[in-house]
Amino acid sequence: MSDDELLAHLPEVAAVASQVEERLSAWVETARERKISWARIGGALGMTRQSAWERFRPPH
Repeated sequence: MSDDELLAHLPEVAAVASQVEERLSAWVETARERKISWARIGGALGMTRQSAWERFRPPH
């Protein structure tokens, strides 16, 4: 793959990453609506409770 071909793929990968992040946030929001703890959410994602909360907490 040439440098130009590689660079041409970057926007596609970025768009997919954005979609994945949006879906993940929606799933975490649903988990919180069901009163699932930040500790359990963090554990499912391989991170600490604090890291999960910092990444996915609702904006103020």
